[in-house]
Amino acid sequence: MLGRGGLVSDAVPLEHGAFAPATLEIAAELERLVVYADAQERKVSQLQAALDSRVVVERAIGILAERFELSFPEAFELLRSAARNSRREVRAIGQELGTARETPPEIAELLPSSDDEQPEFLRCPRCGTDVSAS
Repeated sequence: MLGRGGLVSDAVPLEHGAFAPATLEIAAELERLVVYADAQERKVSQLQAALDSRVVVERAIGILAERFELSFPEAFELLRSAARNSRREVRAIGQELGTARETPPEIAELLPSSDDEQPEFLRCPRCGTDVSAS
């Protein structure tokens, strides 16, 4: 059995080391198919990596939108700005946001300070209900 990456023509010797014309055509076609299959495998890997990154980023956008009462575009812009300012990938900051209990410092520094505006109500972190701030 021929493994991937090996030459098909190396696996089809005839008597006296010669190759029949039909065998050469088949070998060439098989070689082309192996190259094509390898290229498709690389594409699938790249697409899977992109999908995995997108899932992380979408989850991070949802967390930011819920945590800071932002629209999805605002949450994405916050995530993108934090990544740009810290010279990190959006996916990396999204991953950190999804696994850490605290907001990553790259994001926290972009948020308005709590001294600027005191909310009337605070949100209970456990159940999400509004509680009077006074």
